[in-house]
Amino acid sequence: MALTIGETTQQLHRALRDYIEATYHVSHRTLVEQRSALLDQVGIIHQRPYLESTPRYKPGKKFVDLGLPPAALDIFASVSAAKGDLGLLIHDPPYQHQALSTQLSLVDGRSLVVMTGTGSGKTECFLLPILGKLATEAEAKGKEFGETSAVRAMVLYPMNALVNDQLGRLRLLLGDPRVVQRFVGWSGRPARFARYTSRTLYPGVRDKDKDQDRLKPIGKYYVKALELASGPPSPEQAAAAHLVDELKKRGKWPAKPDLAAWYGNGRWLDKNGDFKRCVTLPEDPELVTRHEVHAAPPDVLVTNYSMLEYMLMRPLERPIFDRTREWLQKNPEERFLLVIDEAHLYRGAQGAEVALLIRRLRTRLGIPPERLQVICTSASFKDADYAVEFGAQLSGKDPTDFRKVQGDLLERPGAAKGTAADAAALDAFDLNDFYEAASDADRLKVIEGFLKYRKVTAPWELQPSLYKALESFGPMSSLVNSTMKEAQPVDELGAKLFEADVPAEVAARAVTNLIALGSVARREPTEPGLLPCRVHSFYRGLAGLWVCMDPNCTSIPAAQRGGPAGKLYSQPRDTCECGARVLELFTCRNCGTAHARAYTNDVNNPDFLWAEPGGAFRTLVGFVDEIAPLDLLLEKPVFNDLAEPAEYDLITGRLNPQKLGTRNRTVYIRAGRAQPVTDDEPQDANPGEFRPCAVCGGRAAFGRTSVQDHQTKGDQPFQALIAKQIQVQPPSPVPATRLAPLRGRKVLIFSDSRQTAARLAPNLQTYSTQDAIRPLIVAGYQRLSSTAAIAPYLSLDDLYFGVLIAAKELGVRLRPQS
Repeated sequence: MALTIGETTQQLHRALRDYIEATYHVSHRTLVEQRSALLDQVGIIHQRPYLESTPRYKPGKKFVDLGLPPAALDIFASVSAAKGDLGLLIHDPPYQHQALSTQLSLVDGRSLVVMTGTGSGKTECFLLPILGKLATEAEAKGKEFGETSAVRAMVLYPMNALVNDQLGRLRLLLGDPRVVQRFVGWSGRPARFARYTSRTLYPGVRDKDKDQDRLKPIGKYYVKALELASGPPSPEQAAAAHLVDELKKRGKWPAKPDLAAWYGNGRWLDKNGDFKRCVTLPEDPELVTRHEVHAAPPDVLVTNYSMLEYMLMRPLERPIFDRTREWLQKNPEERFLLVIDEAHLYRGAQGAEVALLIRRLRTRLGIPPERLQVICTSASFKDADYAVEFGAQLSGKDPTDFRKVQGDLLERPGAAKGTAADAAALDAFDLNDFYEAASDADRLKVIEGFLKYRKVTAPWELQPSLYKALESFGPMSSLVNSTMKEAQPVDELGAKLFEADVPAEVAARAVTNLIALGSVARREPTEPGLLPCRVHSFYRGLAGLWVCMDPNCTSIPAAQRGGPAGKLYSQPRDTCECGARVLELFTCRNCGTAHARAYTNDVNNPDFLWAEPGGAFRTLVGFVDEIAPLDLLLEKPVFNDLAEPAEYDLITGRLNPQKLGTRNRTVYIRAGRAQPVTDDEPQDANPGEFRPCAVCGGRAAFGRTSVQDHQTKGDQPFQALIAKQIQVQPPSPVPATRLAPLRGRKVLIFSDSRQTAARLAPNLQTYSTQDAIRPLIVAGYQRLSSTAAIAPYLSLDDLYFGVLIAAKELGVRLRPQS
C-alpha cells in the first residue's frame, strides 16, 4: 500500500532520528530509551505536517468590460486564447484583483498597493498594466514610439533571484510572436525589455577583447545548442532540439528570434571599427548585454535596488536616464511606471534607503511625484490602510493617489463531510499502483471503481474524468476551502473531511488518495489542478541534551531508574522536576559512556560547579577568570588511573563538600588535571576534559577529547533528509523525460543565507556523486541520454537523477545512503 501523507512525513522524521541515534552514541539502556522517546515527541526535532492549497480567487470582469484603451484590449485578446503552437498566456476574464489593478492603472491612472496571497497572480497585477501602457503608446504614437528608446517601466526587486524569475515571465509575454507582431505593426519594432543586474554581461566599457572572453559562454552554450538542434537527424540532434524547446517553454532562453545571427561569427569589429556582433537586431524583444541597454534603453527594465543605486552614480549608465528624461519631457502626458515587488521588505533602515533612492530616481528623471505611477505588491500586508500609507511614504507620493487591491477567495460550493461509503471508495485502490502505472489507460483501470462510484460515465480521460468526479464531491470542496484559507494539520484532516464513524486509519488513507487525485484532476490540460497544494513538514537538529544528575530521579518511571542519570531534557534548565541539579549530557563518541559537562573557576580544586560557561570579567575586588569546563564521568571507569572519584551534591551543585547533604552521588573527574599539556594533546585542550576516555581509552581526531555534546552539527542530517525525501516521494503520473527522469520527483531547496547556500551547494554535489555513483556518471548518463553532448547545459540534479536511472537499468546496486 502507498504511504499516507502522515506516514511519509514519519519516514522523514525517522531518517533524521536514526541519523542522530547512530551518530551521537549513547550506550546505557535507560538513556537510549529516554532519548528515543524524546526524539519522537512533536516539537523536539520535528513538527506535525500541515497541508496548504493554493488559494483560488473570484474571477473579475472580462477585459472588454473594463473600459480599457483599444490597443490594450487588442494586445490582451491576442494572448488570451491559444493559436496554433502558441498557448494561452493570460486568462480572460482574469481574477477580480487582476482586473481591478488593470482598470485602476490604465483607465484611472492610479497608483496601487496590491495585497493578495502567495500564488494569487500578483505578477499579472503589474504585467498587464505594463503591457497595456506600452501598447497604448505604441498604437497612438506609432513611428515615434519605435524611434524613441527609453525606460517606460521599471520593475524593482530586493534580490537577484526574484529578478531572474521575473525575466522568464517577460520572455514568455513580450517575446511571444503575437505580441511582437502587434508592436511591429504599430511602431516598427517590438516592445523591449532587459534584466540589468550583476549577472548581466558585462560591466565596463565595451571592448572586443573583453567580448571574446566575457560573451564566449553565450556562443558556447546557447549557440552551440542551436547548431546541434538544427543539424542532421541523430540522437544528439534530437536531444539538443528537445533541450532548446524545453528551455524556451520555461522562459529560460533569451528572447532573440535569431540568437545565432545576433551572436554572429568571425571578427567582432567591422572595417570602420564598429561592433558588428552582439548588436541588437530590429526584431529583438530582449536586450541581453549591458551594452545593448546603454545603446538603446529598453521599454521595461528589471533590476534590484542595489544595482539601481550604482546606475544612478556611474557615468556609464547615464544615457539610460538621459534618454528616459528626454522621453518624459517630450511626452508630458506620459508617466514613468515603477513597480516595487515584495514592498514589505523595505522597512526600517533599508526602507529609508530605498525611499531616498526612489526620490533620487525621480529627481534624475526630472518629474514631480504626480508623474510617477507606482504599483507596490506584497503578500504580507494585513492592514490595507497601513499598506496604502506605507506605499505613499516609500515612494514619496500623496496617499490619495493610491488605491488598495485585495483578492476575494473563491470557495467551492457543496462542501460537506464524506460518508463511510465515500471513504471506502477512496480507500479501495492502492495509490502505488496509480503512480507506477505506465499510461493514463492503466491509471484509469486503477481508479475505475472510484469513477463508477462517482457516476462518471465512460469513455474516460484521466484528468477531465477525475475533475467531473471531484468537482462536486463534498470532501474535496471541504478540503479545498479549508486549506486555502490557512494550512491545516494533516493528522486532523481525516476527522474534518469524513463522518465520525469512519475509522481513523481508513480516513487517513482516503485523505491521501483524495489529495493525489485532486492534484491530477483538471478540466483542461492548460488549467491548474483541482487541488494544487503543498505539505509543510518541519525538521530541525537538537540543540543538545540535558540530564538530571540523580540516578534515582522520581520524574522517570521506576524501570528507568538506577542508570547513570535521571530524566533527559531537550532544553537547558537549572533543576529537574525532582529537585536535583541538571547538567548538559556529554557522551563518548566511541563507547557512548555518559558524562555531564559542568564549569568551575578552579579545575585543579573544583568546588562549586556551574551548569553554563561564563567569560572573564573585572569587579571592584579584582579580575575574575573565565570558568573552565569540567567533565563528570557518570559511569564507573575502566582505566582507573585516568579518573578519580568525587562526591557531587545533587542539591547545591558542590563537588566534595566539607559536609555532605541529604542527596549525593559519586562521579568521576579526570586525574592529573594539574599536569602540563603533553605533546600528544592540542594546545587549546582543557585540563578538565577526559583525554583519552576513561572507559574505552579512545580519542577524537588530532588528539582531542572524544567526550562531546549532542548538538546536531554539519550538513549530514540535512543530507539524510534529502535522500529519504527522494526515496519516499511518489512520482507524478507523467512519463519520464531527459529533463525529468525521475517523473517529477524533485527537491527544491531554499536558504535565507547566501553563505549557507554557498556552503551547502558543493557539499550536496559531493554527496550526490560519492561512492558507487561516481564511476557511473559517464557511462550511466550516456546510457540514459544516448549522448553526452548536452551535458554542459544540464544541472547537477538532471545529471544525478539520470545516473540513478541508468544505474537501475544497468542492474547496479547503489549504497542506500547514496
